[in-house]
Amino acid sequence: MASVGPKPKRPLGVTIIAIVAAAGGLLSLFGGASVLAGNASGPIVLAIIVVIFGIFGLTLGAGFYTGAKWAWMAGIVIYIISIGLGIAEILYGGNIGFIGGIIRTIAGIVIPVYLTRPGPKNFFGKNTPSPSK
Repeated sequence: MASVGPKPKRPLGVTIIAIVAAAGGLLSLFGGASVLAGNASGPIVLAIIVVIFGIFGLTLGAGFYTGAKWAWMAGIVIYIISIGLGIAEILYGGNIGFIGGIIRTIAGIVIPVYLTRPGPKNFFGKNTPSPSK
């Protein structure tokens, strides 16, 4: 069994995306709940999906912050999928959904790109093996 060294220091970018994910999760929960409660306009189905992504955001925020191995791949997959949700929010989400959709689409592009950089990959234990000579 290979020895496991100490966990690398959390990169500042990972701390930032943990906060962004958690804040986005809260805003998604509030936005979706507003539509479901009748306090904002938008399609009910879209509001339910936004609430689900809000739960994902809160969960990912905690996973990013703690460096959970599952959070790296889950973050990449969920944020790439969220690009489609962001576009749907821009098209059908009313004024609040429009702004949220722009933010979600940008995050859906930027966060997966950042997570594939060497520093974040190392923090999440996704080291790539060095080629043998």
